[in-house]
Amino acid sequence: MPSPEWVRWATERRAERRRGRLEQYRRGLRPLAIAAYGISKEHNVGSLVRTAHAVAAEEVILVGEREWNLEAARTAEQYTKITPLGDEDALLAHLRERGFRLVAVELEARAVSLFAASYPRRPCFLLGAELGGVPPRLLDQAELIVQIPQWGLVPSLNLAVAGSIVVYDYLAKLHGRGELDRPGGGLVPD
Repeated sequence: MPSPEWVRWATERRAERRRGRLEQYRRGLRPLAIAAYGISKEHNVGSLVRTAHAVAAEEVILVGEREWNLEAARTAEQYTKITPLGDEDALLAHLRERGFRLVAVELEARAVSLFAASYPRRPCFLLGAELGGVPPRLLDQAELIVQIPQWGLVPSLNLAVAGSIVVYDYLAKLHGRGELDRPGGGLVPD
């Protein structure tokens, strides 16, 4: 059985390595956010948090009162900044304060196809409730409204899947222009 001193030493070393990796991760955060407005299915929020962590988004913004599924996040919530906000006004004020530009993901007449979308710098990708979508006022405030082309009989994708597709499309377009650091993934090197 290991001595108490060795266990303490090993525990401290492990914690130090984790702190170093977290520091590397935070240095490499990308200037984007994902916002969820009034989402009713808890697993969708957890899945969006996991996507935000995977792409190293600066934050996830949750608008409205909502519990969410930590299991779907798979510990990503421990490393990803999550900002809860009460309503549309709080969201718009937060985006202005943080310099994010609103990009709504919605099936809407004014929407641009994902394939043709040209994203602004510092986008905040907003996904709306599974029933009801993004409120009209927020659509009016969006710099861009994007929709994902679909050919099937079901009119929409799962919300978390749609959010992931749009965020990765944004990153793919940055990569295509040679503007994506670490295109193969990974942490910022020391």
